[in-house]
Amino acid sequence: MSKRKNKSDALTIVVFVIIGVILFGFLGYRVYNDFFNKLDAKKELDSIGLYGYSLHDRDSKTYKDTFKELSKTLNSDNIDYKNYATLASKLFIMDLFTLDNKLGSTDIGGLQFIHKDLKENFKENMGNTIYKYVEINIDGKKTQELPTVKDVTVSDVKETTYKYNNNSYDAYIVTTSWEYEKDLGYQNSMKITFIKDKNILYIVKGE
Repeated sequence: MSKRKNKSDALTIVVFVIIGVILFGFLGYRVYNDFFNKLDAKKELDSIGLYGYSLHDRDSKTYKDTFKELSKTLNSDNIDYKNYATLASKLFIMDLFTLDNKLGSTDIGGLQFIHKDLKENFKENMGNTIYKYVEINIDGKKTQELPTVKDVTVSDVKETTYKYNNNSYDAYIVTTSWEYEKDLGYQNSMKITFIKDKNILYIVKGE
């Protein structure tokens, strides 16, 4: 009788453990899935299709205005590439260094302007530096104080050539500086190098 009872108790424990594991796994999957769905849930307002640039609802008014300028530049018959580099630099800086509208440390800004070969390294570097302490904000109730770029100034655009992956490209080195809504001690200047590949500008260097 005692042995049967012990077997029954052991079986009950095993069943509860299995149920617990299943429930924990299901809940973990739901949280993971919900979080990454929210990261992808940005509402697209506009796009410049051939160039792969998109505008989203959570972008700032300044970003939206600058995006419209870029769209106009790229839809003209004769593209002014110095102006293209200027506007792309402003959008890149605003998206990368505005952390206040990001949903977590993996929600990296500025990626659409980075050369495809460098995107993964760029994401890793940003995730380990300025994005490292960005708290998850799936419910929109984050109280963490994070920077918002107010304005970007381009002081110089230099036309040059740049060797990348053993090929020489027309290039533009853009000198930028920017202001925040509130100075929290984040970086506020950068030189950005773009290469021109098949009429599209890609960032290959920032310093």
